[in-house]
Amino acid sequence: MKTSKLLLLIAYLGFISLGLPDAAHGVNWPFVRQSLFVPIGWLGFVIAAGSVGYLLSSFCVGQLLERWGIAWLLILSSLLVSVGLFGFAISQQFYIFCLFATLIGLGSGGIDAGLNAYAAENFSAKHMNWLHAAFGVGATLGPVMVTWVLVHSDQQWRWGYALIGSLIFIMALVFVLSRNIWRKNPSHEPVETTPAEEKGSQWRLLKHPTVRLQMLFFFFYTGLEFGVGQWAFTVMTETRGISLAAAGTWVALFWAALAFGRILFGVLVERFDVDRLLGLCLLGIVAGTVSFSLEQSPMFSFIGLVLIGFCAAPIFPCMISQTANRVGKTHAPHAIGMQMSSAVLGAMTLPFASGIIAEHFGMNYLSLSFVIYAIIIACVFHRIRHSVAKGQVASLPL
Repeated sequence: MKTSKLLLLIAYLGFISLGLPDAAHGVNWPFVRQSLFVPIGWLGFVIAAGSVGYLLSSFCVGQLLERWGIAWLLILSSLLVSVGLFGFAISQQFYIFCLFATLIGLGSGGIDAGLNAYAAENFSAKHMNWLHAAFGVGATLGPVMVTWVLVHSDQQWRWGYALIGSLIFIMALVFVLSRNIWRKNPSHEPVETTPAEEKGSQWRLLKHPTVRLQMLFFFFYTGLEFGVGQWAFTVMTETRGISLAAAGTWVALFWAALAFGRILFGVLVERFDVDRLLGLCLLGIVAGTVSFSLEQSPMFSFIGLVLIGFCAAPIFPCMISQTANRVGKTHAPHAIGMQMSSAVLGAMTLPFASGIIAEHFGMNYLSLSFVIYAIIIACVFHRIRHSVAKGQVASLPL
């Protein structure tokens, strides 16, 4: 389907805006927790609150699209995110802060799932890969903006959230003005299936070893990526004597490496074996987490962060794209939904677990938890390839 260049531009801007708030917590948290008088490990509660909201809205996105359409879903979801960020800026109690985190999660889930569902129907595979790179651009700009605000406002963290909230509100206005353009590019009609058939398919697939392994893979991978993005700034500034400006810059470069890698690997996956590239990238992630856990020199932290970001770049989109090859085209839609759910649960659980480890054993053990997660991911990927090689592809009748 031919898609207007203006619509593509707006979709890219939407993914950039989606990435802006995600990395802001990692930079702001040391100052937020001091203002709200909570332990450092309580960042996990904020992440969990946002993940619950995201999980709820992403699960319901099909019904929301049917009721509102893509344009109004994007408009209302962007407004929710903007309100939540302004709520962060005025919060005086931690539980209020967490409630606004849930609101941001609801909006982010609607934008992410809505745009992905629309793009899968209307955009080419190239643009699908690059849309995820655009998210990395937003995640790169987020910590840059927040760090700039902290440095130039005497560490007034509230202004950083207000700035990003204003940008998301402007994005909501862009969606309002472009709502008629989205209508001119309608998604294809959904395939009709009975609720009983759909439910049966999901429960049968859940018993399949390859599907379970891929769910486990997404759980640990997303937990690692999100955990590194959220905790790296705190680790570097509070235990390694790295300045605010330097730590914020390198966290931004972590997200920049993720975005640049997705652009580069989007070209490479067409020329090389995908699983071989994924295997090499997973080894790179293990090496990056080991480097980040070393404390002898700040350079080990910096190199580790960039290596993790670059090697993580193709993991999520390539594993999604390989799902049909691993479990069969018939089962792929259900399997992808389960993988996305596992990814959200991983992002909600593992950074929280790392925070608890830091609270009880010290920040040094937090970075070691990243090494453990990376090793588990590599081992699970090996098991997935072994399972597929043995012919355990979804021959399961639905």
